[in-house]
Amino acid sequence: MNIFEQAADLQDRNIPFAFVSITKSVGSTPRSNAHMIVKKDGSTIGTVGGGIAEFTVTKEAVAAIAEGKSTHVDVSLAVTDGHACGGTLEFFVDVIASKRRLLLFGGGHVNEQIARLGAGCGFRIEVIETRAEYATGERFPDAGEFHVGETVEEAMKSLVIDRDCAIVIATHGLDKSVLEAVITSDAAYIGMLGSRTKVNTYRRALESERNISIERLDHFYSPVGLDIGSETPHEIAIAVMAEVMMVLHDRSGQSLSRKAENLVVVRGAGDLATGVIVRLAKAGYRVCALEIEQPTTIRRTVAFSEAVYTGEVALETVVCRRAESDQEAKTLLDQGIVALLVDPSASMIERLRPFAVVDAIIAKKNLGTHKGMAPLVIALGPGFEAGADCDYVIETKRGHDLGKVISRGFAEPNTGIPGKIGGFAEERVLHSASAGTFVGHKKIGDLVKQGDVIAAVGTDEIIAPIDGVVRGMLHDGIVVPTNFKVADIDPRGIASYCETISDKARALGGSVLEVIDGMRAKAFRRIS
Repeated sequence: MNIFEQAADLQDRNIPFAFVSITKSVGSTPRSNAHMIVKKDGSTIGTVGGGIAEFTVTKEAVAAIAEGKSTHVDVSLAVTDGHACGGTLEFFVDVIASKRRLLLFGGGHVNEQIARLGAGCGFRIEVIETRAEYATGERFPDAGEFHVGETVEEAMKSLVIDRDCAIVIATHGLDKSVLEAVITSDAAYIGMLGSRTKVNTYRRALESERNISIERLDHFYSPVGLDIGSETPHEIAIAVMAEVMMVLHDRSGQSLSRKAENLVVVRGAGDLATGVIVRLAKAGYRVCALEIEQPTTIRRTVAFSEAVYTGEVALETVVCRRAESDQEAKTLLDQGIVALLVDPSASMIERLRPFAVVDAIIAKKNLGTHKGMAPLVIALGPGFEAGADCDYVIETKRGHDLGKVISRGFAEPNTGIPGKIGGFAEERVLHSASAGTFVGHKKIGDLVKQGDVIAAVGTDEIIAPIDGVVRGMLHDGIVVPTNFKVADIDPRGIASYCETISDKARALGGSVLEVIDGMRAKAFRRIS
């Protein structure tokens, strides 16, 4: 076979490689027109002239295969570098990656249709059957390989399952055996045809008989496919392949034209706003937070506003990352990441076009939020009138009505007195005695005693008035005015509370989620 036939053979066998070609030769070089195949282990087929040029391009080709990206490589053969030729060679390294594999257990009508669609999506199709007459090229003309045996175990002897595999199970009475054989594999997707009753029965059996963890079963998709109303084998195949692509590409499976219906913009990303954001994100909403250039959040360890300074914050499996533009924010949202934009005036809302806006700045006054911002507008705390400034107000005052949803009127007015924690209210919140630059002497999570110096503003020391743990503290270097909140001491003295979202933040998040879920259908009608 010539080198092109050998390249085609490697592709047929789904073996990754790089096809190296000389694209330009200047001056004296060993070859001016040649091709070479480089495999991922560095072995080669053919030659581009040997010597340092071939050594260099082989090394670069192996790296390109590992990265999965084609590249250009220039090699100098200058006499001053100790080479006899003196010219230069330019190469194009074309990486031919192995295809993702679609393993179809069962040769029935549905898998026939899935094979056709899967091949069209670039998958290598492999069929696994215990009935030889169902694993044929006539039924599966796009299949690259058949695995046949009298039992499932025998058919799988030659089968390798890795993270580049997607599995669909649609056998004739052998689904449970197949599922037991593949459920602990590294396959990126495992789907099985069947009713919910059948699926739940298998799940319970796997948990009790095989001690398979719930976490692993969450990677198992059954009943299989997206809900598109499919009935025929071809329709079912479309639903299944759509789900496979959704999982492998880590997408939501939503209609592109209706993504805005799942987008919520939250003004503010302090600790209370973060409680709201986390609840929304965990419920499946795409969330974009808007912050000021220099947030003054006290409880920084549990606030996504910290991403303004650090670039990224993760809390309870929810990741928030700073974005520099609305387009970058949309990319993050598509990846399931909470996007944070520095946008004090909320000008990005018009570009993002969310279905809901939540004002969680907790400024005790309205800083520009209005009902026209989105089909559904919610505000937290005093400073807003439900029905005028926004659709709903959420009560933020600790006590019996914390989290109450108000559809007409106002939240309780700001008293200026913090809610009691551990029997202390005003004593636990520390303010600056004068204007100046804040410098912390303690860190969040440090235990302090009454009388300890925990920070300073200019030359004025800030003294702990009670025993406890430093629950919150400003960033060093922030210039503050007189009587500005700079720190918070928790008299309960439990350091772990500094790293977890508060009960109040969770309560507010639950109320916002209640409103959004409950009003979503109404909001959709307003969008349309």
